[in-house]
Amino acid sequence: MVSEAVLKRASESFQFDLGTLILISNSTNEVYQFTKNNQPHILRLSQRPSAYIEKIKAEVEWVSYLANNGVHVSLPIKSYDGQLTVIYNESDQSIIATSFEMATGRFFEKDQPHMWGTAIFHKWGETMGQMHRLSKSYDVIGVKRNDWAIWRIENPWLQQGNYQVILEKLRSLEQSIASLPRDSNAYGLIHNDFHPYNFYIDNGDITVFDFDDSLYGWFALDIAIAASHACWWGSPAHDRKSKNEFSKRFLNDFLTGYFKHNDLDKYWLQQIPMFMNYRNICSFFWWLNNWDGDESRLSEFQQKAVKDAVKLIQSGQCFDGCDIQI
Repeated sequence: MVSEAVLKRASESFQFDLGTLILISNSTNEVYQFTKNNQPHILRLSQRPSAYIEKIKAEVEWVSYLANNGVHVSLPIKSYDGQLTVIYNESDQSIIATSFEMATGRFFEKDQPHMWGTAIFHKWGETMGQMHRLSKSYDVIGVKRNDWAIWRIENPWLQQGNYQVILEKLRSLEQSIASLPRDSNAYGLIHNDFHPYNFYIDNGDITVFDFDDSLYGWFALDIAIAASHACWWGSPAHDRKSKNEFSKRFLNDFLTGYFKHNDLDKYWLQQIPMFMNYRNICSFFWWLNNWDGDESRLSEFQQKAVKDAVKLIQSGQCFDGCDIQI
């Protein structure tokens, strides 16, 4: 956690009352809510190497561009001296502060038709379609965000047994993905984490936030990430057949909205199931990448997920929700 001194400096930079600050989450970043002009805002503090500062600037400049071109995003706000990022140095660490208007509305509720269903899937697709269309014409000022790349995983505990099976599947999918063309009609700056807990719903509209995973990647990958997470959290049942049927319905609704703003060749649509399978595999390494080999540290759900994944991989099947034809 950052010190009280850093929080005070942030309150001065973005001109809000320190007493209104509330911690929301502390994972990759420390995220707070504060009140300014009677409106809720977000403060994000990122402890990153100084070399990463320009990458964060590239992120908030991209979000500002989207907002200025009609996409509903949590708008970045400037510091008192007109900066989108402010850097504080503490104990040889760089702490990068960014602030955003807080989105209105709330997260999806899968049992509420107005909060999860065709209308929301259309709007979700429309929003992503707008973003991808704008990505094609976006001129970067300064440093670019990173391109998609093969994940460096060197944990020795993942080189054996069931874990090695999953890692080898990841490597196989990465090789297939790395060989794909990167033409400008299919590859550009994407959100890369546009899932249902990264947007709020308000009166049938959505506002997207959390662009800190944004990178240059395939538009089909961005779509697949949305579909994978929709299937994880939003399928009405959890058996394989139900998830596959839900994925088909979701993608049909999502793409109906998407195509209002952006076109994508059939070849790329056909890559979506592969990208969904890739996203499912990646989920294991978010919680295994720094694992110390002690299986007692894994939850029962995680242990079962590993065993089930290995069975699917060894049988040559895709993960639930990915075994579909487009």
